[in-house]
Amino acid sequence: MEYLRVFALSDLHVDYAENWEWLNALSLEGHERDALIVAGDVSDDLEKLGAVFRLLTARFGNVFFVPGNHELWVPGQGAQDSLGKFREVLECCGRWGVHTQPQRMEARDGSAVWIVPLLSWYVTPEQGQDSLYIPKEGRDLTMAAWSDKVFFKWPLADSPADYFLQLNEPHLQRRYDAPVISFSHFLPRSELIFPSPAELARLKMALIKAHGKLRAPPINFSRVAGSRGLEAQIRRLGSTLHVYGHQHRNRARRIEGVWYVSHCLGYPQERARPYLSLAAEGPRLIWQSGKTYSQEEN
Repeated sequence: MEYLRVFALSDLHVDYAENWEWLNALSLEGHERDALIVAGDVSDDLEKLGAVFRLLTARFGNVFFVPGNHELWVPGQGAQDSLGKFREVLECCGRWGVHTQPQRMEARDGSAVWIVPLLSWYVTPEQGQDSLYIPKEGRDLTMAAWSDKVFFKWPLADSPADYFLQLNEPHLQRRYDAPVISFSHFLPRSELIFPSPAELARLKMALIKAHGKLRAPPINFSRVAGSRGLEAQIRRLGSTLHVYGHQHRNRARRIEGVWYVSHCLGYPQERARPYLSLAAEGPRLIWQSGKTYSQEEN
């Protein structure tokens, strides 16, 4: 019997040679009829992005993509802005047959699922109540250490988050006759930022063993995590499962009837740490002929 399988992966960051080697080592066999969701942050270099699409479409039957913040970076002093870069990214997807619109996947056994890409951006606390920001104690470098401040160039008066959410509206007006798997780069809920109690215990043990103490990140990630407007769209869609990336934390968590799954490759130095320990195993199986393969919290 032919099964319908969907896999998830994000934050490939192929500007690192180790990540490109990891990706190139994926088998050419075994995924010809499978779908792969890539939830952003492959590279800001369009040539590298196209090379990744060429590699993945040679291995998977269907590849889906939404851009992350890195894809919309505009390095240098050229005239191009991030909105123009966004359009070029979509053109690159089109050249390689990578899906950026909803698609219905169906297997010979009659099972089906809709895969729905959702464009997104983050809302900072200064931009309004849709921010996922939660204050933290201690050192916080605000946005000074965030590379988007330098490389992201937004030309419109509207916020990027509002602009991209509006582009999703046609997807929300459709009727879906099978379960919906949605995906975005950014996070839709603040709860997803923080580890579960079991994960927190593992992290504490690993970090204390490696460094002798817990180490807090220099930036409060919740400033740039995502938006509540994205969560509202997920609920309007009636998603069964939502894939996201961005934070470089591999988790699966069920909240109010929806499974939220993150499976990031991340940076090479991160994969030795417990929060990305599953990345080396390859893309994560999240769906097989009507069954969700994310039914453990981590």
